[in-house]
Amino acid sequence: MSNANQSNKFAIHDAIKEGNTLLAKKLIDEQPASKLYISDDDERTPLHWAVSFNNPDLVQYILSKTPNDLDIDEYVDGSGWTPLHIAASLGNSTIFNQLLRRANSSSTTTSNNSTQPELDVNLQTNSGTTCLHLAISKNNYDIVKELIETYKANCRIKDKKGYTPLHRAASIGSIPIIKLLVEKGKININAQDNDGWTSLHHALAEGHGDVAVLLVKLGADPNIVNNDGETPVKVAVDDKVAKYFTENI
Repeated sequence: MSNANQSNKFAIHDAIKEGNTLLAKKLIDEQPASKLYISDDDERTPLHWAVSFNNPDLVQYILSKTPNDLDIDEYVDGSGWTPLHIAASLGNSTIFNQLLRRANSSSTTTSNNSTQPELDVNLQTNSGTTCLHLAISKNNYDIVKELIETYKANCRIKDKKGYTPLHRAASIGSIPIIKLLVEKGKININAQDNDGWTSLHHALAEGHGDVAVLLVKLGADPNIVNNDGETPVKVAVDDKVAKYFTENI
């Protein structure tokens, strides 16, 4: 394929990445709906890019042109990310909900009442992360709350490193997310990753002494050892954090 044809093939993708919403809409209108989900060299569709560039106007426009029975979850990029994974990571609640609630949009209702496939909030990327892992890693509390309370996301799924959502929350030191996971996530607070680390290990290794104390109060066991035989306090980032932890549990 010539460079000109290749460029033309991904013209919608390029317009979105350049922030040219009007041109992107014009190009979308000129394309049959069946070609709207062509993947570029990054294996991303126009919807991936509209989400990536935080453009809710274009996201809604693309969704309005999407065939009713098309399963968006089938379109993953080179890292196994769906548009929903991107939205969860970026923390754009508007776009996140546009994707999840498109079945309620009158613009996507067809005359034959065909059923739209529901997006799977538990779908994993190539590294095993779910939307919940990604939202927690970026401390996107509102999306985490919605995933757990509204969409009943599985809070026990491990990624390929064995990390649960709680491991992620402990690593970033988010007390609100930890409380939410413990109260509503049906989690195992002492779950261990591939290296045998619990959420306590992660909290102390990152210097979050207050989080570690809270975890113990919530039921975490401070005596569990990792694969190297270390208890959580042994991997504390420094003596100050270790001292704070031992004096407050």
